[in-house]
Amino acid sequence: DGFIDFLEFIAAINLVIRGKIDQKLKWYFKLYDADGNGCIDKKELLSIFTAIQAINGHTNMSAEEFTNMIFQKIDVNNDGELTLEEFINGVESDEDLMELITKNFDLSNVLKVIQSGRRHSI
Repeated sequence: DGFIDFLEFIAAINLVIRGKIDQKLKWYFKLYDADGNGCIDKKELLSIFTAIQAINGHTNMSAEEFTNMIFQKIDVNNDGELTLEEFINGVESDEDLMELITKNFDLSNVLKVIQSGRRHSI
């Protein structure tokens, strides 16, 4: 409906922390597919990765480098869009890419900030 209620938020955090890898990849795909058309284009991935990079502080690779690398590795038909199947198959078949995505989209730092802020406000 365009809004995230508390229950949806908790379910998403739980999935990211405790979910199986295929569940996490589906969630990441939905996160990247900002317009909900069933494909991720470079603009969507760049936008989301830039935001997450700002939160997590990972700077070993620029958002542009990350986006280009992802598309170079897993856009098998070179159409400039990633389907869910391309995304999951591409990430699962490349151990380095799996590690990179897992590391860069680890939201534990975000949870620490939320918990820290909550403790200070109590």
